[in-house]
Amino acid sequence: MPNLSSEPKTSRLRTRFEVSLIRLQAAVRHGIGREDTSETLYDQWQHRWAGRRDELARRLSAIDSQLDSSAQKCADAPRLAVLGDEDEMVLTSPVEFD
Repeated sequence: MPNLSSEPKTSRLRTRFEVSLIRLQAAVRHGIGREDTSETLYDQWQHRWAGRRDELARRLSAIDSQLDSSAQKCADAPRLAVLGDEDEMVLTSPVEFD
């Protein structure tokens, strides 16, 4: 059973300043809680993807080596160039017309 005191409670209305301070403190507590949650989620994300980092690096390395080998194969192949109206076509070998 609650302890009842014999002194009468004085009810006093809070001033606008007190209400503002209470709201500000609540907002700060809420913001700190959200910040903690965000940091926790970020830490969880980093932990989850830490193991995948090596796998991604291996895959990217394999893709780079495949691109390098295909680039070497295509070095001798003809190349296509798109020229605009103001561009000049430069020929590296003489062309004979009949």
